[in-house]
Amino acid sequence: MKRRRKGCGGGWLAQLLFMLSLIFLAFGLFSLGWAMWPAPTDAVQFAIPAGVLPGVPAGKTYASVADYTLTVSWPVWVRAGEAGTLNVTLTEADADAGLAAGRPAQVVLVEPAIAALPLDPPGRVQATLAPGQELDLTWEVDGALAGEYPGKVVVSFGFYDEALAELVSVPVAVVDVTVRVTALWGLEAGLAVWFGLVGLVLWGALFVLGRVAQGR
Repeated sequence: MKRRRKGCGGGWLAQLLFMLSLIFLAFGLFSLGWAMWPAPTDAVQFAIPAGVLPGVPAGKTYASVADYTLTVSWPVWVRAGEAGTLNVTLTEADADAGLAAGRPAQVVLVEPAIAALPLDPPGRVQATLAPGQELDLTWEVDGALAGEYPGKVVVSFGFYDEALAELVSVPVAVVDVTVRVTALWGLEAGLAVWFGLVGLVLWGALFVLGRVAQGR
């Protein structure tokens, strides 16, 4: 009489279950890695010297009241369904309280615009930079739809013209930015996290079933 080897029938099933578990493990880790990986940022920096600004209207002497360092940073890419951060900072190169005494404040106008991407807050922001102070402005960039979106950040100094009875803006920097909104297989970040967790759960379940099948 021939004997059947114990466990022979469950060997192929165990291998199949182990293989499927590895596929779900790779899928889950890849999805979670994409959803959790920190998004990189890009930045540029400018020096704005004190004195009459270039490009002022003829006959005007609109001037920067101090030496400033301007930094503009923005996200290189944003996951679909999430928001990135665009940041503008303006600091004095030599913030000496004694030198700053009696100096007028600097009116700063910042207007970011990225095609088809909502920004919060929208439109132009006006701020008054007192002597020795630092200006730090932040916008949220909404990654609503996947794609590549070019834009600009215009930073100007404002001066009140008594003859015109209005605020005149003189650009001191124009920064070209590009933000790419990415989606994983058309999924937003929240769905990618959910599918990643499901993949890990299925990996664990299939691994256990494979060990059970292997022991038969």
